[in-house]
Amino acid sequence: MSRYVNIWALIATAYMAVFTYGEAAGGEFPGDSGRNPYMKQCPGAGQSFYGGYHYLPGTDTCFSIGGYLWAEYYYNNYTKFPAANSRSYTISTYGFQANALTDTEHGTLSAYIDIRLQYRTAQEWGFPEAENNEFQANPWTMYGQFGGLTFGILQSMFDFYANINVYGTDPGTIGDQEQITLLAYTFELAQGWSATISLEDAALRNDGVNPADANSGIIFQSVAKSPDIVAAIGQSGDWGKFQLSGALHHEGANIAASSQMPGRGYSVSKGSFWGYALQAGVMFNLPHIAEGDSLYLQTAYVDGAVSYLGLVNASGIFAPPDAFLNADGSFSAVSGWNATFQYLHNFNTIWNAAIFGGYASFDLNNAVAEHTIGASGGNNYSIGGNIVWQPNAAFNVSVQYEYNMYEARNYTNTGNGLPVRQQASSQLLIMAQRMF
Repeated sequence: MSRYVNIWALIATAYMAVFTYGEAAGGEFPGDSGRNPYMKQCPGAGQSFYGGYHYLPGTDTCFSIGGYLWAEYYYNNYTKFPAANSRSYTISTYGFQANALTDTEHGTLSAYIDIRLQYRTAQEWGFPEAENNEFQANPWTMYGQFGGLTFGILQSMFDFYANINVYGTDPGTIGDQEQITLLAYTFELAQGWSATISLEDAALRNDGVNPADANSGIIFQSVAKSPDIVAAIGQSGDWGKFQLSGALHHEGANIAASSQMPGRGYSVSKGSFWGYALQAGVMFNLPHIAEGDSLYLQTAYVDGAVSYLGLVNASGIFAPPDAFLNADGSFSAVSGWNATFQYLHNFNTIWNAAIFGGYASFDLNNAVAEHTIGASGGNNYSIGGNIVWQPNAAFNVSVQYEYNMYEARNYTNTGNGLPVRQQASSQLLIMAQRMF
């Protein structure tokens, strides 16, 4: 009996299955009559994607493959941005998905992959793509599970709402949604309760350390001192679900050996600090309004871990760091909070619509930084909605609009922060999606 599944072997095997085996006939697939005359369905494995599970010939592993095609058209219009940034662009996506289940004497081992091959004509929010860099291959999800253990690349265990029912590759909604490398263990408890502890890639969470004096010209390298430690507890039931989650983020900074030659490498450690993030989210099922309706509410607080806020800063200017380094060598953390919502309504089995929005605020918490940057902090808010036509489970067309505002509080133009007090952006998405 197989004891493990190699994810890359799973990719090759799944593709072999696509090209080797033909149409289903009575639950059996005609195949290589010399070696593997049939692929048989896995009893009791359930459905995965659109084809169910079938045994890999000669093994006890059940597998299922699927995929999707996306065609996305974006138009972005900016207020007080460079005029060249108002543009339309497209993204074409082929996603390959595969799932495998292997029974062992200690339980079921599963492996899942979702790889996206994309061609885009501009970066997120319409900024021009570097020449010859339009094609991207992204391992969006790639993980294994054994009992309560989960390892690989998947959505952070901190996340809850995470842009559900929001469409497109480049959503502009406030709140954390991070695909990240992690190692987690989940304890399944009674009455729908569960608890998870996770070690997650801290490098993706580092928003950096800046000198408190923005005019100093000193450049720091942000250093992840350890994986982020994430914990979550929640419950799900017929009424909906909720989750409380928290994260500890340990980050440090190195400064160049010579402040006059910052490009010569970072060799002088300036110490480290601990940041943290807390989040609470709840989802209510609302069948008394319409079957499938739901409402999400979520809020988060961060201190020295700004990435968990999920700010939408389309220009990238005046992006808050995790902390500032003071002249005496101490760190002062940037703090902030957010609140988000999303409501999905089903008009019937073919049409549905969602509205969503969020507000975030952050404080620099450093008098020198506030003076030299020209702001005490910032506000970010967004609102959007979509309408979806879905004639069947495998195909839909959506139209989505999002408006985003990013602004500085107590604004002064010092040349180190935003060039203007507010920058607004509008994003229109038309998307067709086919799943198979």
